Amino acid sequence: MKFNKKNIKKIINGFFGKGVYPAILSFWLDFPSRKILLHPKKLSQRLHLKENHKVLEIGCGPGYFSPEIAKRLLKGHLFLLDIQKEMLNKAQKKLKKAGLSNISFVRGNAIYLPFVENYFDVVFLVTVLGEINSPQKSLKEILRVLKPSGILSITEQIGDPDRIAFKILSFHIRFLFIFLLFSNKILNLICEEQNERKN
Repeated sequence: MKFNKKNIKKIINGFFGKGVYPAILSFWLDFPSRKILLHPKKLSQRLHLKENHKVLEIGCGPGYFSPEIAKRLLKGHLFLLDIQKEMLNKAQKKLKKAGLSNISFVRGNAIYLPFVENYFDVVFLVTVLGEINSPQKSLKEILRVLKPSGILSITEQIGDPDRIAFKILSFHIRFLFIFLLFSNKILNLICEEQNERKN
């Protein structure tokens, strides 16, 4: 990306405003202080991972949570989905450096997931749902690719300009449950809104 006036404005808006997070600023997403809000080990424990699970991370960015998840999938597989090729490249370098090979990198949109039905044991998103143009379409797609009784984890964190407030998130969850009434799936749902650090 060239640093001209138009691109600098786009980067600043991406950092402070709504929309897809700029790949050029991905180093912020890897800051060690981010562990204060949500440590990758805490997230991986919350997902109740089994060593043979197939897991989808939507909006993986530079792969902040990915190494910890992949390490727990000894016989399983982690699929990283991001709309930005640059973010996938950064995640791929990080995971290769960590010596992890049970990962696939998929460029795609969360509204049209390029996977077959009932494929994943776990799908998770961290500070991503607010960046998606149509959260309800995305949730419907997630349900399509999630196995019956699979786990869906949605985390929203304070400080994220795209953060969906819990009231709005609960609206999307109600939509999800209405959709579930007409499907043969039972969903294990984990939603967390992180407002402050708990000691």
